[in-house]
Parts: sequence; C-alpha cells; structure tokens
Amino acid sequence: MVAERLRNLRRERNQTKRDLVAQLPLNYSTYANYESGFREPNSEVLQLMAGHFGVSIDYLLGVSDNRKKADEVAILNDDEHEHIMKYRQLDGHGREVVEVVMLKEYERAQAVKADEAQESKLRDGLVELPVYQQRASAGLGNYLSDDSDDDYEIMQFESTQVSRGADFCITIKGDSMEPKICDNDIVFVKAVPRIDPDSVGIFVYDGEAYCKRLRVDYEKGAIYLESLNKAFASKEIDQPENLRTVGLVIGIAERG
Repeated sequence: MVAERLRNLRRERNQTKRDLVAQLPLNYSTYANYESGFREPNSEVLQLMAGHFGVSIDYLLGVSDNRKKADEVAILNDDEHEHIMKYRQLDGHGREVVEVVMLKEYERAQAVKADEAQESKLRDGLVELPVYQQRASAGLGNYLSDDSDDDYEIMQFESTQVSRGADFCITIKGDSMEPKICDNDIVFVKAVPRIDPDSVGIFVYDGEAYCKRLRVDYEKGAIYLESLNKAFASKEIDQPENLRTVGLVIGIAERG
C-alpha cells in the first residue's frame, strides 16, 4: 500500500522519481525501492514523505483513505487560523489569485531547499552523478538506453578534479579492457560528441554500447574499437556513419 500511494502521489504532481529525490534528502535507488515495494520506509522517512506530499502517515500506510488527520486543523497556530478564515471570505477571483501566488511561492521554496541540499553535499566533499544501470560492454556489447525513468541511479562520489569533470558514470561489463578497466568497474564519463584516437570512450554502434579504445588506421582508412586485453579481438567499424561517441572515459569511480 505504501508503494502504491507514494507512486500515485508523485504522479499527481507530474514528477519523475528523479524530480522528487532532487527535493528530498534521499538517493534515487532508495526511493525507487520504496515505490517498487522492495523496501519499506522507516518512521522517519514516512514522516518526511507525509510532510512533502501534505498527507497523513495513516494515509500513506493505507490505514485511512482520508489524506488529512482529523485533528490536523487543531495544530494550526493563530496566524494560520486567521489566514484560513480570510481565505474563506474571498470570492472566486480572490481565491484564484491566492492559489496562484501560493503555488509559485511553494515551487520557489522547494527549489531553494533543493539548492541548499546540493550545496550541503558539496560542502561535505561529495559529487552526485547518475550511474547507468544498463552496462556498457567491454566484451560483446550491450544496448545503452537513456529513455527509461528507471535506467540509472544517483550515487555520491568523493569530490575530486576527475569526478567534478564527469557528466555521468556507467558500469562496465566484461574483461576485454583489463588491466585498466575490469568487469563491474564503474567509470567516470565526460559527455562529448567525439574523442581523439587512442582514447578510451563509451560508444554506441548498431544499437550496442561499448567501452573501448578508439583506433584509426589512416593507411587502410579503417576505424576500430580496440580491446586492451590482447585475448580479445578489436571490432572493426564497417559503417562509420552508425558509430556514435557517447563520451570519454576519464577515470575509475569505483572498482567492481
């Protein structure tokens, strides 16, 4: 029930999971597990989510279908009571004006909170980057998609010159790039439309994603995606027009 109600409340606001976690002190994978039902939020998270969506914890748990607690008005302070009484005396036009201003101010306040949360993480020496779930192959190739709402998670890494220069990370599958890059390593990637020959990058060719070194044979006029591990053959690019450079690998984020 919690998973369903979190999902419905988020969709009512036309938010993706990534939009939501940007406003809260939660990482993407943790929240995604709440919505999928693989993980149950504790009391602290329930309180956080109830406050964010403006509903009661009982509603999130499915104990009640009423979004508000029966005694919720009783906890309002005097100023809040006065504002409500004034609002009830407005005509339709007045209420519409108040609601427009309130919505704009709410969105501004949420954006300020999100910025403050990001600044706090930077002060703590952390960098947040998306880590793609569908792995780029250092072997036979694997399709790399960026259309799904669930194809990556946000992870935190130590703030360094390399991590700050990265646009995203991706997990490597296979051992054809050993010893430099190993199976299950997570690499930092800088998104660029092209890289220099002899550089290691992430490429998509005929719908398959690869982590390889780019090699150009100028005498033959041939392009190869080259493996560092000599036990693996390089892949010749027969149709260069179908080769797309996703980015330049600039470092190892996490060893597998």
